[in-house]
Amino acid sequence: MNQNKSKAAKVFQIALFALSLGLLAYFCSYENNFVTLCHSLPTLNPYWLIGSIGCVLTSWFMDSLVTKELVSAAYNMRYKFSSAFKVTMVGQYFNSVTPFAVAGQPMQLLALTRQGVTSGIALSVLARKFLVYQTSITLYSLMVIIIKYSFFRSKIQGFMALAFIGFLCQSAIVVLLLLFVKSPKFTTKLINGVIWILTKVRIVKNPKEVSEKVHSQLKFYIKNNRALQGNKLTMVKIYIYTVIQLTALFAVPFFIYKAFKNPGAPIIDMIAAQSFVTMISTYTPLPGAAGAAEGSFLVLFQIFFKQDIIRQAMLLWRFVAYYSCIIVGSFFAGLGSKNKKMKPTYINEDNNINSEDKSEIIKSET
Repeated sequence: MNQNKSKAAKVFQIALFALSLGLLAYFCSYENNFVTLCHSLPTLNPYWLIGSIGCVLTSWFMDSLVTKELVSAAYNMRYKFSSAFKVTMVGQYFNSVTPFAVAGQPMQLLALTRQGVTSGIALSVLARKFLVYQTSITLYSLMVIIIKYSFFRSKIQGFMALAFIGFLCQSAIVVLLLLFVKSPKFTTKLINGVIWILTKVRIVKNPKEVSEKVHSQLKFYIKNNRALQGNKLTMVKIYIYTVIQLTALFAVPFFIYKAFKNPGAPIIDMIAAQSFVTMISTYTPLPGAAGAAEGSFLVLFQIFFKQDIIRQAMLLWRFVAYYSCIIVGSFFAGLGSKNKKMKPTYINEDNNINSEDKSEIIKSET
């Protein structure tokens, strides 16, 4: 039985890798992208090119540290960095190959539960992580708009309105997430509405049973989330890690700019430009924001790159920052064998464990 599961996991991983190669082959062959990029590679500065790859690795590393810190805090024990890195790469892969990055978090939830993390804690960790990420990128974008908006407005007329739309979308998500965390009444109404809709379309057959189970998990999630909020040191760490993660990812175009042996252009201007690209392209309903990411890069980075190399720079940026997630992530996308459930230790603000919290943990495990 175990051998059959092992074979199935290997077949699944091979299929994912084949899909990755297929996607990569498509984008390489489209408009001779790969040939164009190969022609420019011998002229690049290898040290700056390696630096751009280092930026992406740094962003993965920081993302993994966030997961590690949150799981460790929930269990009051060490959680292996290698396990956290696997969860990160599962998210990177499925975020890259699905529209709106819709499969990233569900697959990370599955990866965490297969590692032995209980479903309540896994949901709490991912929700907290998503809230921190969205809050960080929204504040990051706000700072960029305040500091650099006049500069970009003077260079690109009319285009920056799209950045504001992206910023408003990010802000709306943060508000909804805060309502989810801070307002159990709002969350309860939202859950009841979703269950009602699913019952009407006959996806849910026993709404009462489903509602009780979901609300039990929600209650446990809220308690665990409050414990994480009470751990101020952990919260400071994950915000610092997230800001470093975003900065490293936004700095990739600057390293590519220098790899093409270009002078000038302060790094802060290029980080700001890349944050605008992210704001504009995040909500494009295609895998990897295809089309919007490339188009916004070409428009914004024409300020810095010469016209004869900007397309090659864009392709290289996509390979380093996007296709690398598919290639590397495919090796981690196989879910692997299922581990025994870890025993959570719910810690409240006073570092005490009470009987009510223990009962919620037992419910979440069952």
